[in-house]
Amino acid sequence: MKCPSCNKGEMKKVKGIIEEDGIEYEGFRCNQCNEEIMNMSQLKILATKYRKLQRGKQITFQKWGNSFAIRIPDDIVKEFSIKPGAIGILTRDKLGIKIIPS
Repeated sequence: MKCPSCNKGEMKKVKGIIEEDGIEYEGFRCNQCNEEIMNMSQLKILATKYRKLQRGKQITFQKWGNSFAIRIPDDIVKEFSIKPGAIGILTRDKLGIKIIPS
C-alpha cells in the first residue's frame, strides 16, 4: 500500500508502544516519511485498551514489615465480595500485576 502522506513510500506493518501509557499497538509506517497510520480494526483494538485503562482505579501501596500491602477501593471490594482474610492469587501480567480474588 502506498503512503497517503508522501505518495512515495510503502506502508509496512509495525508494532509499537505508547510510552506514556504502556500500551502496545499495531499500525503501518511509511518507509520513506515514517508517517504512521492505523486501519479501523487496529484503531478499535487500541480504543478498547484505552477504555480498559480508564476503568482502572488508583490504589495506595504501604509498607507492612518486610512486605507491601495495597488499599483496594470500597466499590471493588463490594463488587467482588472480598472479606477480611480472604485469599486471592497475584500473577504477573504484560502490563504489571493482576490480582484475582478467590
